Amino acid sequence: MATSVYSLWLEPPPALASTSAGFIARYAGASGGRCPTFDPHVTLAGGFVGTEAQAKEKSAAIVASLASAFGPLRCDAMEVSAGTRFHQCVYLRMVPTEQLANAHALAARAFGLEPGDGGGAPYMPHLSLVYGDLTDAQREDARRDGETALLGNDAANVADASFVAAEVTLWRTDIEDLTCESWSRVDRYPLKSACDAS
Repeated sequence: MATSVYSLWLEPPPALASTSAGFIARYAGASGGRCPTFDPHVTLAGGFVGTEAQAKEKSAAIVASLASAFGPLRCDAMEVSAGTRFHQCVYLRMVPTEQLANAHALAARAFGLEPGDGGGAPYMPHLSLVYGDLTDAQREDARRDGETALLGNDAANVADASFVAAEVTLWRTDIEDLTCESWSRVDRYPLKSACDAS
């Protein structure tokens, strides 16, 4: 049975998804092929290697536990930041709430993964805007452009870039594929407990 790498995402609602995707596409187009396009998301947990059937079975169980423990998950925007990792080049940082940290830890452990962002770093919820290996100056330019696109010149717009995730999506995400062309959504799971559904 073929295996792949899978991730659980919190996808933004249509208005924020459209704004984010528009910026991602514009920046990727202007980068001359250095930066890929990808769907806007906040990664809840990633890096699980298995078959699609295993990923779907584990994801369904994880999301049932998340729904029971937390219900819908809040992603409150903080600021647009830049980092040095390819997959954390420019991003909209989310408030690292206890709810998100605990949801991440639950999902990561259920996938058999160590919670956190690797190397002992704590989980940093964020919605990526640019993937790429850019110079410091290019990252700062992209960060400013992303800030303008998502937050404008008004700090009150942080609320417009915040959202409540009512579902978790399972994605096939081969991180070795820096074009992100092979990435695809596999399934969706509502963050509702059995008693909420009745």
